[in-house]
Amino acid sequence: MEYRYLDEPLCNYIENLSAKTPCPGGGSASILSLSLANALILMVCNFTVESKIVDETSHKISKEILDKANEIQQYINKGIEQDSIIYREIQKTAKLAKKDFNNKKSYYDALKNSVDFHLKMLNYCNEILEWSKTLVEKGNPYLISDIGVATSLISGVIKATRINIFVNLREIQDKKYISEIINRVENKSGILIDTSQKIILSVEKKLSNLENMEGK
Repeated sequence: MEYRYLDEPLCNYIENLSAKTPCPGGGSASILSLSLANALILMVCNFTVESKIVDETSHKISKEILDKANEIQQYINKGIEQDSIIYREIQKTAKLAKKDFNNKKSYYDALKNSVDFHLKMLNYCNEILEWSKTLVEKGNPYLISDIGVATSLISGVIKATRINIFVNLREIQDKKYISEIINRVENKSGILIDTSQKIILSVEKKLSNLENMEGK
C-alpha cells in the first residue's frame, strides 16, 4: 500500500485539505498533528543523547525514547493517509447499505474499523505524553519549550480523536458497543488531558528557571 500524502510537498497536502473534497479531512489532519508532536519528541531526544549539559542517565533515557519514538513515527505517518482510505471504505459501504439492507453489516464494520483506528491513535497519544513527562526532567533543558509545544499538540489531538471516534458512532445500531466505546474514550481522554495539563505546567515552571542558563 502506497501512502501518497507522504511523498507530496506539505503545501499540496494543505491545498487538498482545504479543497471541496472529503479526503483528507479532520481525521487525517489530527494524525498529522500527532506526527508533528512525535517528531518534536524525537528532536528533543536527538539534542539530549550526546549533550554535555545532562548526565549519563539522561543520555540513556533519551536514547530509549528515541528508539521507541522512531518506531511509532512510521505508523503514525502511514495513518495520515490511512484515515482517508478508511473513510473511503465507509463511503463505499454506506452507498451499498442504502441499496440493500443486507449490506448494513459491512457498513457497520467499516465504521467500527475507523473507531478502532482512532483508538490506536489515542494509545500513541498516551505513549508520547509519557515521554514528554520524562523529558521535562531528563531532556536537554534548552529544548523544554519544544516539549511544551509537543504536549500542546497532543492535547489537541486527544480532543480531535474523541470527535473522530464519536462521529462514527452515530450510525451504528449497537447500543452496548456505543456505550462501551464512549465510556472507554471519555475515561482515557480525561486522564490524558489531565496529564497534558500537568506537563504544560511543569514546562512553564522550568521555563521560568532558564533565565540564568547559558548556551545550548
